[in-house]
Amino acid sequence: MTDPAQGRDGNSVAALAIQIRTLRQDLQSAIAKIDALTEQQRQRAQAHFLAYLDVTENASPAAWFWIKMTEQEQREKFSELTDWVETVLHVQYPGYLAEQLKPCWPNHPEARWELSWLYQLWTLTYLTKHPTSKDAADWHDRWLQGVICRIGVVMRG
Repeated sequence: MTDPAQGRDGNSVAALAIQIRTLRQDLQSAIAKIDALTEQQRQRAQAHFLAYLDVTENASPAAWFWIKMTEQEQREKFSELTDWVETVLHVQYPGYLAEQLKPCWPNHPEARWELSWLYQLWTLTYLTKHPTSKDAADWHDRWLQGVICRIGVVMRG
C-alpha cells in the first residue's frame, strides 16, 4: 500500500508537469501571434511609407515649377489644376471664393503659382492613405485662407 502523502505528492508533480506543458504551449502560441502581428505591422508600415513616397514624389514642387515646364507639361498641369479648382475649390468652398477667385484667374501668374502649391498641399493632406486631422486643419486654417487672401489682392489689382 502506498503512503497517502506520497500519492498526493506524485499527483501534484504530475499536475505541475501538465500545467508547465500547457503554459509552454500557451507561450509558444502567444509568441507565434506576436510574430504574426509584428510582420503585419511591418508590412503596413512599409506600404504606408511607399504610398507616402508615391504621393510626395508626384506632388513634388519640382513637378509644378512652371518656369521649367515644357509647353506640353504646362498644358497638362494647367488642365489638372483647373479640374481641381473647378471640382474641389469651387464646389466645396463657394462662399470663401465667391469674391476672391475670378474666372480670369488663369491669366494671373500669381494665382497660378498660389493655386498650384495649394493643390499640392491638398494632395498631400487628402490623397494619402492615412490623412491626419492636423494636416487638414493646417490646410484649411493656414494654407487655404492665406491663398484666398493673396489671390483676392491679385484679382482686385
